[in-house]
Amino acid sequence: MWPNSGEILPAAFADSGVTVVSFRPHSVEPSGGGFLFGYEVDTVDAAGSQSTVLTFIDTDPASVEASRTAGGSVVPDPQTGRPVRVWAYPADPALPALALVTYPERVTELLDGLGIRVTEPLLEVAAYRPGKRAVIRVDARERTLFLKVVRPSRAEPIAEQHEAFTARGLPVPGVLAALPDGLLVLERVAGVPAGTRVVQIAEGRGFVDQLVALGAAVASVDLDQRAQADALDNGAWHRRSLRSSLPERADDIERVYDEIEARASTWGADERQVVHGDLHLEQLFVDPDDPSRITGLLDIDTAGWGHPARDAGALIAHLVVTAQWHRGNSAGAEARACERIADEVVAAWTRRFPGLADRLAPTIASQLLAHAGGQATLGTDLARTKALQLLDAAAGTLWPRRPDQDPGEPPSLASRGTSD
Repeated sequence: MWPNSGEILPAAFADSGVTVVSFRPHSVEPSGGGFLFGYEVDTVDAAGSQSTVLTFIDTDPASVEASRTAGGSVVPDPQTGRPVRVWAYPADPALPALALVTYPERVTELLDGLGIRVTEPLLEVAAYRPGKRAVIRVDARERTLFLKVVRPSRAEPIAEQHEAFTARGLPVPGVLAALPDGLLVLERVAGVPAGTRVVQIAEGRGFVDQLVALGAAVASVDLDQRAQADALDNGAWHRRSLRSSLPERADDIERVYDEIEARASTWGADERQVVHGDLHLEQLFVDPDDPSRITGLLDIDTAGWGHPARDAGALIAHLVVTAQWHRGNSAGAEARACERIADEVVAAWTRRFPGLADRLAPTIASQLLAHAGGQATLGTDLARTKALQLLDAAAGTLWPRRPDQDPGEPPSLASRGTSD
């Protein structure tokens, strides 16, 4: 699935004055009619100075065509003979404002022009999804701000969504400015990321109740658009990607996805409500002294009409993956806390939507499979092990373990079929 990067990357850097020494796969995701492959590329210049550049190969034909006016190097892929577009961070063709906000002097000048004074700002990349969005944290003497960079056409609609969420009393960041080039200047929300307080959240009371109330408030927001496509919507792409990365488990992958599609095909459009669209622990901020109290909700640009199970499913799957990460780092208490929170979210959501309880399992499974695909494409032994664990977890979500099953035995799709 990966392009012939061993020839493409050196060719793309040929006229840049640096030589490619080595590279490592970083990420892969859909890009229009193709894929966007990310690499960490180690380079050296004529003076011997070394650096690592986050570089992307885009195989989408529309992106290649756009390079004629929007920039990026175009080179042929020796495997297919087709042209691909190559560009390096921060020169993201879809996010023209990104390069501007990666230099402190430019940020100071930009904010001053908006009437926002900052001195000696320290910049940190808080999040980056190539071609979609970036978030830069600005720590200055006067205050902390966040610069969110999106596609130019999205800035104003996102600002309007923040207004709609605020009108319902939801604790989203205030928007200080929304510019035509896709830059939003956001205030900092109170609290700390919920992911940093999982043990306290699991040991205490009230967080999940607050989460339920938050979901009800989100459902009341006045929005017209559909939520951004998620793992269930993009199931066909994730299925192909996971099969390509784990060919020896192709039959199991097919059975799981077939079951998810069969169950989801019975859902009615009238079940939809406004959802966050990408809910996980890092999108939720809590009071550091009372982690049961939610103080902030981030990244609502994914919000819109979707199935009620979507936010719960995404959050539960993220908790499972976070538990896996903690356990791999010998943080057993944090891992168990994540799993306990996940169980509480399942119970709370089922109580709230008893008539839709059967929707939750396939939603969680689709998210787990998307996470599995992200691990599998990295190609390392550890990532592959994690991907296989997540595949088994997705199967276990759809077909819970039998009472007589050996605790050490993973769910067996071959023995269960798809109708248990």
